[in-house]
Amino acid sequence: MPERPSLKASQRGKQLIKEAWKRLTMRHKTTDINEIFLREASKILQPDKNWDNVSEDHCVVAPATLKRFREARERITASTFQTFCQVLDLNWEDVAENEADTNRDLDEEPPVNFYGRKQELAELEQWLIQKRCRLVLVHGMGGIGKSALVRHLVDRIADKYNRLIWLSLESSPPFHKILIRLMQFFFKGEEEEGDISQIMQYLHHQKCLIVLDAWEEIMDSSSEDYIKYNVFVERIAKEPHQSCLLLLSRKKPNNIAILEGKFVSSKKLLPLAKEDVNEFLIAEGLFGTDIDLDKFSERYNNPWILKRIIQSIHNVFHGDISPFINNDEVTLVIDELTTVFLNQQFETLSPAEINVIYWVAIRRNTALWNQLVQDSKKFLTYQQLFETVNTLISRHSLIAKNIEELPIKYILEPVILKYSHERFIAENYAQIIQVFQNSTINGYELFVTHAFITEYPEDKELNQEQIRRIVKPIERMLSTHFRSQQELENQLRKVLSLLADKGLSHGYAYQNISHLISVSS
Repeated sequence: MPERPSLKASQRGKQLIKEAWKRLTMRHKTTDINEIFLREASKILQPDKNWDNVSEDHCVVAPATLKRFREARERITASTFQTFCQVLDLNWEDVAENEADTNRDLDEEPPVNFYGRKQELAELEQWLIQKRCRLVLVHGMGGIGKSALVRHLVDRIADKYNRLIWLSLESSPPFHKILIRLMQFFFKGEEEEGDISQIMQYLHHQKCLIVLDAWEEIMDSSSEDYIKYNVFVERIAKEPHQSCLLLLSRKKPNNIAILEGKFVSSKKLLPLAKEDVNEFLIAEGLFGTDIDLDKFSERYNNPWILKRIIQSIHNVFHGDISPFINNDEVTLVIDELTTVFLNQQFETLSPAEINVIYWVAIRRNTALWNQLVQDSKKFLTYQQLFETVNTLISRHSLIAKNIEELPIKYILEPVILKYSHERFIAENYAQIIQVFQNSTINGYELFVTHAFITEYPEDKELNQEQIRRIVKPIERMLSTHFRSQQELENQLRKVLSLLADKGLSHGYAYQNISHLISVSS
């Protein structure tokens, strides 16, 4: 028997198990392969007992243990591990992790490609190695490349740590499960139960790197579990030790901002720079002129979205950017999966945050602060607007600032702008149809809270674009709902009467409905 009390398969061992399991399945040709396997293992562990007619529920080892063995995420006792390997006709020493493997647990590290970001990589490496930060947060909108950057960082600095583990929080695991994983990893299966103090003691004596990916999945919760997660994070930030906790999150937690200082740092990951996008495109087999590459990089700079577009260009144009980018009718393409991806980002936002994004989108990335104040003054106080914009910039990374000229302008990345614009039109259409059907206006509909055509300050060029991009598309969608333009106009005039009855004949709603009547006439 091995000297180690518990064992886990290495990455190579996991593949060997997979291949052996396939051979076993083909040999027995039955759906009850788990039951057969556990019975065979029980015969080895307790040879004196008759196991021929025993179900898997009454075997020496449980189906859950077999699952742990095959998934190789958690350790099982050495005797059981060796027995399982024997049933599969495998040498357990070929399957089990070696001593070097036991110091690395990267099973949950995502398989991603990495391009560019040399400055961010150097900065993070300095924080971890030179500054000896105890807690580092890498945050940014979904798909921006947090996992890719940190994975590349881990590859570069792995030899600086005695122990290294990457854990995903994507399934919102209870804190005690993460604690068990850490205890098993640090104490090599000798201890499964423990507390934060034991982990802290270990981090004090050993130089360890812990990566917790998808922190946003357990955020914004008042549950006891989230409180425990935060206690763990705060103790790592405040207590002296020689290790580091790396958090990856779409949103920046408020408590991390409070902790920032000598031993706690955070990095907001911005969209890829133009040269990084070009590197990405060339490495993925796309080609085109320098002008085409530059045009493309101005429009697409989120790595997750880039991969989607790149695959589509390969499918349709065999990697040639030119016919895709030189299209006067459609300057940006957002496919169905990208829309679903962005829907998920917006689902975490408050109504006020979505409204502010719409106000920025309506002004087509020309919004100044005093214009946002004017646009929202009937619906948000100055302080509410200030706090909402700050959150969208610092916490959600969905609004950016153009500071190349003063006064600064609040902007959306091109894909976010197009998505927000299309979402705004679709929601307005649905809400107006609802008003037609119910003859009721609640007062919080988008056509009530947002001007389709902005008047402050007067900007004829922008206004023409707003007519073309907002008013006419909504009017066309409404037209398809009725048999004639006259019927649509009649319904819109009924809405004007409803607005007058509700005392809203001088706000955005009355102007918006009037614009729709004007373009439909």
